[in-house]
Amino acid sequence: MIQTFQEILRQKKRLIIPLAVLLLLNVTLLLIAGIYQDPLLTTLGTRLTELRGQVAAAGNRDIATVYRQGKTDLETLLQIVPLKRKFPVVLGEIMEAAHNEGVATGNVTYKPSAVKDENLFSYNITMTVSGNYAELKSFIANLQQIRQLVVVDQIAMSNTNPFAESINMELRLTVYLREGA
Repeated sequence: MIQTFQEILRQKKRLIIPLAVLLLLNVTLLLIAGIYQDPLLTTLGTRLTELRGQVAAAGNRDIATVYRQGKTDLETLLQIVPLKRKFPVVLGEIMEAAHNEGVATGNVTYKPSAVKDENLFSYNITMTVSGNYAELKSFIANLQQIRQLVVVDQIAMSNTNPFAESINMELRLTVYLREGA
């Protein structure tokens, strides 16, 4: 019996060694899954259940609490909206963001308008800029970092020369400002 086993081992060595390696790998992965992943999955499942419970509890708050939280959020939002007279400062920050990224600015037009039923004023800004794609992408990212309430409404990109990396972009923004002294 032992001789037969040794004979099979000698003849099928090329097949048995990979099978033994695969068996060892399978056992190792099974141990890792049992020792490491199962407790982690249990912990994460418990955390998910807790978070779902918190979300459900938040939905069950009374109307007065929701109203107070909404008013607090609106007051916080209004604090970051600058006064109407600060428009040149906000426009300067937008232009500085373009300059810092090496983007060439073209025409800049703006149109003021009042926001109905609110003590807010908005400027619709249309500007053309040009540069390579990375510069334009960084410029848009920098616009999102401006502390004031600047909304990117529309972006239109064009490239008249497919062999040049220069891209023209028309950008439409809305800047919200507060009425006041």
